[in-house]
Amino acid sequence: MTECGLLPLRVAKIAVTGAVVTPFRAVFIEVENGAELREFRQRLHDIVGAPPLIPPHISLLYTLDGCSQAPRPDFDAERLKAIAAKCAEAIDDADFTLGRPVVNSAGGGYNVRSWKLIRSL
Repeated sequence: MTECGLLPLRVAKIAVTGAVVTPFRAVFIEVENGAELREFRQRLHDIVGAPPLIPPHISLLYTLDGCSQAPRPDFDAERLKAIAAKCAEAIDDADFTLGRPVVNSAGGGYNVRSWKLIRSL
């Protein structure tokens, strides 16, 4: 057990979705916001002082350009929908186990390779 709850944490898949709403949720697995996950997310929220929580998901694809970090214009809604459909076919599991959560620092940028581990939870 950690200060954020019991690990590992199990989540249930609702759907695989593609959207142009945000480059950080271009193709993602929507997961059920069950009581255990809600409590876990709220504790993390309180620890890091995060903004309001968005619906829980697991991101599979970001549409940020690797060099400029600008959204890629070649990913439109239809292309993302097709990618999401292929992912939905390929991901048979309805349940996922999440383990070893960590708190990262983006250091003011969204280049994941540059993130620094602050602590394991």
